[in-house]
Amino acid sequence: MSCLQKINLTIHNYVISFFELQFVISLMSLPLLILWGLPISVMSPLANFIFTPLLIIFLWCSCITTICCLANIPCAILDRAVEGLACLWLHLLSFSRPEWLIGFPSSMLKVSIAVCIFMVLLYTYIKPTAKHCAILLCLIWCSLILIRPYFTHTDGLKKIGPLPLWVACVHNKTYLIDHGALCNRKNRFTNFDYHVLPELIRHTGHTTIDTVIFCKPSNKIAKVAKQCHEQLSCATIMVTPKAQCFQKVQEQFKDENVTIIPLHSAKRKTASSVLNNSK
Repeated sequence: MSCLQKINLTIHNYVISFFELQFVISLMSLPLLILWGLPISVMSPLANFIFTPLLIIFLWCSCITTICCLANIPCAILDRAVEGLACLWLHLLSFSRPEWLIGFPSSMLKVSIAVCIFMVLLYTYIKPTAKHCAILLCLIWCSLILIRPYFTHTDGLKKIGPLPLWVACVHNKTYLIDHGALCNRKNRFTNFDYHVLPELIRHTGHTTIDTVIFCKPSNKIAKVAKQCHEQLSCATIMVTPKAQCFQKVQEQFKDENVTIIPLHSAKRKTASSVLNNSK
């Protein structure tokens, strides 16, 4: 076997083993992600394949640069290499899309556990080659993504913890109904990542909110609405007209493609009746 053939074989085995490991990690961690209500990127195996070598090179260059600086050894080339790697990293990250993040609802927990048991039996008794494992696990991963929509059609209203905050899923559209919780200074910066999104993913599998409804006026409502748009990717915001809240939110989004709707008396009555029925 020639040297070129050995190199090609080594690269081939590395790629197969890498993707096999990525699919094993993704599938084995899926039950925990479902329990915690955390999303997962469909591009994670490919992203890790690209970023792992870059991270290793970056860490090695950074360590050598630090040693050179401590020893007073010129390292201008390494400095430029580190800066170039950082710019390349940020450039590659700019291609990421929010649509790549998907959530698996709690109704898929049994399916994910069954997949984990199958993988344990596969590696314990059958012991196929790395190539066959990578192909089989890739098919399982794609199958879970394809059947996921059949588990996410969960209409209803869910209360988020003890807060006056509700998530509704109606006809595959998600609505966040806030009655003062998001504008509370104590909870404003943690509600989204630690309460709203995990609860939303656990119950519906959705990772975004289509419409946010603010029923209670607040002087922080414009900032909170901005944060909702950035973190929840909501395209429609319904706001109470009390205390000029509608005007403040409208001014906040005057240069952005976000629909702002005043929550008039009839709409407020509808939202209030929904809240009362959920209590």
